[in-house]
Amino acid sequence: FDPYGGEVETFEGVTDAGGEHFLRLDFEETEEARPHSVLAEATVFDVNRQAWAGTTSLLVHPAQLYVGLRSERIFVDRGDPLEIEIIVTDLDGNPVVDRPVKVTAARLEWKYSKGDWREEEADLQECNQGSQEEPVSCTFETPVGGRYQITAEVTDRQGRFNRSQFTRWVSGGESPPSRRVEQETLTLIPDQDSYQPGDTARVLVQSPFSPAEGMLTVSRSGMLYTERFEITEDSITLEVPIEEEHIPNLVLQVDLVGAAPRLDDQGEELEGVPPRPAYASGQLQLSIPPLQRTLSLEVMPRDNELAPGGETLIDLELKDASGRPVEGAELAVVVVDEAILALSNYQLADPVAVFYQDRGAELSSSYGRASIILVDPLSLEVTGEAEEKMADRFFATQSLEAGAVMEAEAPMEAPAADMAMESPAQPAIQIRSDFNPLATFAPEVRTDRDGKARVEVKLPDNLTRYRVMVVAVDDGNQFGSAETNLTARLPLMVRPSAPRFLNFGDKFELPVVLQNQTDEEMSVEVVVQAGNVELLEDPGLRVTVPANDRREVRFPAETVMAGMARFQIAAVSGDFADAAVIELPVYTPATTEAFATYGVVDEGSIVQPIQSPSNVFPQFGGLEVSTSSTALQALTDALIYLTSYPFECTEQIASRILGVAALRDVLDAFSAEGLPSPADMEAAVVRDIEMLEGLQNYDGGFPYWRRGQDSIPFNTIHAAYAMQKAREMDYRVPDEMWFSVLAYLQDIESHYPHYYSKPTRQTLSAYALHVRMLMGDRDVDKARDLFHQDPIEELPIDAVAWIWQVLIDDPNSNEELEAIRRYVNNRAVETPGAANFITAFDDQSYLLLNSNRRTDGLLLDAMIRDNPDNDLNPKVVNGLLAHRSEGRWSNTQENVFILLALDRYFNTFEALTPDFVARIWLGDTYVAEHEFVGRTTDTRLTNIPMAFLVD
Repeated sequence: FDPYGGEVETFEGVTDAGGEHFLRLDFEETEEARPHSVLAEATVFDVNRQAWAGTTSLLVHPAQLYVGLRSERIFVDRGDPLEIEIIVTDLDGNPVVDRPVKVTAARLEWKYSKGDWREEEADLQECNQGSQEEPVSCTFETPVGGRYQITAEVTDRQGRFNRSQFTRWVSGGESPPSRRVEQETLTLIPDQDSYQPGDTARVLVQSPFSPAEGMLTVSRSGMLYTERFEITEDSITLEVPIEEEHIPNLVLQVDLVGAAPRLDDQGEELEGVPPRPAYASGQLQLSIPPLQRTLSLEVMPRDNELAPGGETLIDLELKDASGRPVEGAELAVVVVDEAILALSNYQLADPVAVFYQDRGAELSSSYGRASIILVDPLSLEVTGEAEEKMADRFFATQSLEAGAVMEAEAPMEAPAADMAMESPAQPAIQIRSDFNPLATFAPEVRTDRDGKARVEVKLPDNLTRYRVMVVAVDDGNQFGSAETNLTARLPLMVRPSAPRFLNFGDKFELPVVLQNQTDEEMSVEVVVQAGNVELLEDPGLRVTVPANDRREVRFPAETVMAGMARFQIAAVSGDFADAAVIELPVYTPATTEAFATYGVVDEGSIVQPIQSPSNVFPQFGGLEVSTSSTALQALTDALIYLTSYPFECTEQIASRILGVAALRDVLDAFSAEGLPSPADMEAAVVRDIEMLEGLQNYDGGFPYWRRGQDSIPFNTIHAAYAMQKAREMDYRVPDEMWFSVLAYLQDIESHYPHYYSKPTRQTLSAYALHVRMLMGDRDVDKARDLFHQDPIEELPIDAVAWIWQVLIDDPNSNEELEAIRRYVNNRAVETPGAANFITAFDDQSYLLLNSNRRTDGLLLDAMIRDNPDNDLNPKVVNGLLAHRSEGRWSNTQENVFILLALDRYFNTFEALTPDFVARIWLGDTYVAEHEFVGRTTDTRLTNIPMAFLVD
């Protein structure tokens, strides 16, 4: 046996005391032992004592020979001989002669034993041969159909053993019978591993029962055809012609229906009872490689090695599968730097494999016999009606619908200041500056009548190896590809390894690698010329570079100013020379410190101390002073978004009403452009109220889209908010509609579906309390109870914002208000000029239409009402305005609640029309003034350079 196969062998033996033992060998391969031996561990188990008796180590030597088996056909017809070829080789694959080989063929038949069907060997045949340089053969008779197991055994001269084994089939033979009406498995064996158009595939079908009626279904991306047949014995051979359109594969499905004997518990056939219905199915995929669709492409560069910037020709020759030239084929030629391709491990895809992937059958089968249940055979009467019970012989194959699942990768350095690099006697050095990794891209090259084409290639200045990749296509169904290489090299090469960028103020070393690609040592003189960079040491060096080796030299330097740094590096050794030019950006220094202050000047003046910075670059940075008469920006786009939103569920209708009501005063003050006229907006609000009235359910709640659907708690609260806001703006809201929704809000908890989580319920209850307060039904006690249900850190922050609104000005809620103020301030994330709040979401956030910006708007509204002087107010406003995209926020909920908060901000801080001049001084130096007359959203900016501040 071959221990490399990972086998575990068990041996039985008898000790002197008569105890039965097992010797178990667990093999573990070691590098030291292979290929001559394997380290094994032998463990002895005492069966009588039920204990392990001991362990020892063994060194097991594997056989030094291998025996191989091969046959031309996978199956033969019954009566036709099986021809088996045998060869013996050593571990290196060299043929070995004069070694006796024992070959056996055993038919495997099914036997019922211990409640199960098992395969056992029968009709054993033996053939003995001596190995030769060429394969020798053995012939075995096949009087009985079935599965045959072929085994070859050989031993080396030390008696070490090797075995090879495979299976072949003979038409006929039996399968293990079944006792139930269940789908049984057919064995389908093709006569070849693959086929080509013009072949006829012969497929052996071994049936578990006979006689039987069958149907062959040939498919590939749907059914191609079906063929009906009968089985009178235990097998049949089907023939399937292979055509060119079948490339790259066919899927065969064979279905059988018939009858089989009834068996008892011992596997014996019952007498006097009707047979059982039987059906079986099997699938087989025939491989038809697209050999006839594969083009042979040869890529032949005129020169395999070139100097950088060199030119050459690439000859291309294309032939079809028959070796004939292909005229008019299209070729795509790409020549790319191998180093770039290596970064992503890019490999050219084989177009044949891409366009000829195996295609699935795209069929499914349904079997009616799966519903048949057999009763106790003793309860059945033996009558002539038994045959009628077999009438259910049908099966159906139907095409899958579209979308069905388809079936189926440092040197010695010397100063060289006296170098005469520009001596008139010295020839000019060719400077390399074109480092494009793409040398050639020719997407459409046509072959001539001889199947040939030619492509001109001019290499960039890189010193590298290029990969030449060519893909060919002809007639849209024949493909080929090929690759080769080109190398750009010089006897003396300069390879600068500059960083990708520099920063102003950087000091660095420029590494330069000098490469000698000759067989002689070189004395190389190298010099660097730089722009926007100051070289800190001698710009020239003399270096000795060994034959076929490289050396690195470094040139210390520092940047001069921001912009582009340019380097020209040249190297000379006798008649050999090379030069390269590189450039890289020099960035302005990153800001290490930035300070800002943001505030409001109501009247008079303020003084802001500013300390002059030290240890800074005076060329960069400075002081920026911006002034504005309002914290609001143009809000027209946000309202237009609400009024023109294309969908009209109850939430969106309510948001539109709230938006128009909230922004009417603000937009009038700023003379916003692009909005509908006031009359149109008035009419739209009236229309929206009527639409809400038509959607309200009998319980006072509102669904999403249509009256009669389930009322949605969040939509109902939001609609109530809109109705109340409309009443405050003197729009008519029917009393019955208003009181009905108020009653819904007062008992909101009874309307929650069972699956609502606790945070969802808490948020909805808090929103309902806020809206009830606006409707004149303030319930402070319920708000406090809701606040104390959980620690404030565990309450949803939106719920905290709405509870805050209800508790403001309540003398009995001072403790709760202080806790809320502290909690909200701690949740704020501030930058010098803006702020927002940390929020969290869960898997039910969609029920509440949560978002970060909506939360900021809710908290801003509560903060302004609670404490207008809070420093966070203008910063939150600034943060909200900075999060707009195309003049608005992301959705209807964000737009409406932010607009409501900004409406409160406007009415609190900007009720008066601006008319003032903002003047700015830096110490005693007058800097600028900004005049504001009337309402405007303009911001004025003054920049004071850093050089002025540090003087």
